[in-house]
Amino acid sequence: MRKDRVLVVGHRTPDSDSVCAAIGYAYFKNLLDESQLYVPCAAGPLNQETQYILERFGLEPPVRLDSVAATVADMQYSKPIAVSPDHSILHVTHLIKNKHLRSIPVVDADNKLLGVIDTLHLAVLYAERLEIEGLAASPVQLSLLVSVLQGKVLANTGKVTALSGNVFAAASQRGTVLNQVGKGDIVILGDRTDVQTDLIRAGCSALIVTDDHPVSDEVLELARREQVLVISSPYSSFATAKLINLCLPVSHIMSRHVPVAELHTTISELKERILESEFRCAMVVDSEQRLIGIVTRSDLLDPIQKKVILVDHNEISQAVPDIEQADIVEIIDHHRLGDISTIKPITVYNEPVGSTCTIIAQQLCLHQIEASPEIAGALLSGILSDTLLLTLSTTTEKDHAMAHRLSAMAGLNLAKFGRELLEVSVTTKDIPAQELITQDFKEYLLLGKKIGVNQIMVLDDDEIAAREEEIKNEMRKLCQAGGYNLLVLLITNPLAAKGEEIWVEGEKEIVEKAFGVKVTGGKCFVPKVMSRKKDFIPRIGMALRS
Repeated sequence: MRKDRVLVVGHRTPDSDSVCAAIGYAYFKNLLDESQLYVPCAAGPLNQETQYILERFGLEPPVRLDSVAATVADMQYSKPIAVSPDHSILHVTHLIKNKHLRSIPVVDADNKLLGVIDTLHLAVLYAERLEIEGLAASPVQLSLLVSVLQGKVLANTGKVTALSGNVFAAASQRGTVLNQVGKGDIVILGDRTDVQTDLIRAGCSALIVTDDHPVSDEVLELARREQVLVISSPYSSFATAKLINLCLPVSHIMSRHVPVAELHTTISELKERILESEFRCAMVVDSEQRLIGIVTRSDLLDPIQKKVILVDHNEISQAVPDIEQADIVEIIDHHRLGDISTIKPITVYNEPVGSTCTIIAQQLCLHQIEASPEIAGALLSGILSDTLLLTLSTTTEKDHAMAHRLSAMAGLNLAKFGRELLEVSVTTKDIPAQELITQDFKEYLLLGKKIGVNQIMVLDDDEIAAREEEIKNEMRKLCQAGGYNLLVLLITNPLAAKGEEIWVEGEKEIVEKAFGVKVTGGKCFVPKVMSRKKDFIPRIGMALRS
């Protein structure tokens, strides 16, 4: 059976904590719950540090997730009944009646969608097409015609396999009939022997004798000599003519203007297509136009949503796009409470520790699950990255305890691996200025102010100072484009451990009031290594309130 997927995803600017937390929590949930498939995801490109961690521990990158809007792929639908363009219209009417269908897709031998036929087409056929359809454009196989008529072939010396040409019902006087019928035509008539022989001599290609009337030996002998096909039908002339129309292939009346959806089509787009369609449905196809399923209006009555677990954030501004359309089932975080709300109770783990990976490691311990060395290494990396090697003010005893426990599981020397990770992550060389200010960017809405904050680490103060003008120019552009009241870049040198330089764009007086400093030339210095969530944002919030 197909398992429902639950997407485990961090914030829009993935850092190592959010990505490793998604991977670790999906691992944990898949061990506990076999009824669903938990998929680790990332809501943006991975930074250099995170890529290194995944390669270091041989882990698959998470699925890139640009939106959690529900798509056709999230729906449950069965394989539809389809017909070939060569099937008779009568075959379709039987399917619609017996299977209680409204629309039937038409496909070729490779299951590629060609068109659709539904009750509307059949109604038009009965209401508007009052004449007997000619077979010149759409020849009918003899075997199909005989089967539909439940008739018998009385003469076929010409070995006819398909009938084509105009079809007439010989209901008029003899002279009128002979004037109407031309060479190669097909005639429906009763037991009028004289007219039958005259029609054969006139060059008709086939006679269909109705009501099971007997055909004289004289007529049959003449028909065989002239290679004219003779068929006996048990039905009346009216019913026989009607059935000939139903022998026509589906391609004769099907519509080629079919509402189509693919697996990536959003449910909102799908609804529009179905509502605008005369067929009240849409055909689901793959990238090669092969039919996968059919979606009707009734399939859209129940809400269709992606199931999502949020890790390392709980604010709409930081969440993957279209989060409002998703079914959030859990939140695992270590930040302040944000503005995400749900329509039903959910599980929330929110603890003031230094890393989301610490919370997930605690869950593994609580359930007495020994993580694999690869998962342990990833969770350890997330903790060390988010606490700056357990030195930030947000670091707790729980972070220390989980870091030591995970390093043992992964077979790593904690101090040595921490330095290894630091060397990979702390570099600004060859990284574009625009990426430097957005790679771990967080957006906050505080008391009507829109604030953007990024925090980077450097090992060489001169290296970042040489790029000051370039970086501040990009900050200015981002501040204007995003409509931020305040845009801040926190620059930390973990080796110096003397404090943090703050580069400011926008309303600098907010920073001055919050930290009691003077912003000169768009920057200032705070003699403390700060955490955004524990130190910087709370101080900014207090300054705005006062």
